[in-house]
Order: sequence, then C-alpha cells, then structure tokens
Amino acid sequence: MEIYMQKIGLIRDDINPRNSDLNLDIDWYVEYTNTDQDRINFNIVLKSCENFNLNFKVDGILKLDLFEEFIQDECSQVIFYHACNVLMDMISITRESIHIISKKEYPDLGSENHYNALYN
Repeated sequence: MEIYMQKIGLIRDDINPRNSDLNLDIDWYVEYTNTDQDRINFNIVLKSCENFNLNFKVDGILKLDLFEEFIQDECSQVIFYHACNVLMDMISITRESIHIISKKEYPDLGSENHYNALYN
C-alpha cells in the first residue's frame, strides 16, 4: 500500500500555546471514495477538542498493491498516524518566530535593487 498526500491544509488560532508540551485531544474522521478500485481517494480531517484550536485536512490517494484487500479500519489507522506526524511538523514550522533582517546582513534586499520586481 502506498499513501499519497496531495493537499494539506491547516487552520489555527493566532495565539500559540506557551508551554513546551502540546497535548492535543483530537477528533478525526476519514472519508473514502472509489473504494472498488486499486486507487482510493481519501479525506482525513483532524480537529482539536480543547486547549489548542486547529483544523487540519489532508486529501490524498491510497494505492493498493496487486491483490491487496482494502480494510477500512486498518487503512484509517495508518492514514491517521501519518497525518498526525505531518500535523505535528506543521505546528512546529508555523510556530511564532521573530526575524530581524538588516540591510548590513543582506545588502541586495529591497526593491531598489530589483527594478523589474514591480512591473507586470
């Protein structure tokens, strides 16, 4: 079985939790289409229930090997596991961070150095 995550979406609050440990109570479901074929489309939605408000959705394809049987409960668990890993990575990379960029460190930064940047 191969899992392809084609579209990933994350909607989260503006406020980040300040503690280093993030415990999420997740409500989730998986919807399948084209279950009679060897390529099954799926949508998984994960929603947090309490402290940290977020909605996460993945659209993808589940490709079965030759003669492999589609067992919905087992496939849902595998998809959920991988979706949770991607979700935790996305929470990590979208956390709040501050970057100060100075002209001294990046002398070519700015539209005055890129004359064609503002033209259509």
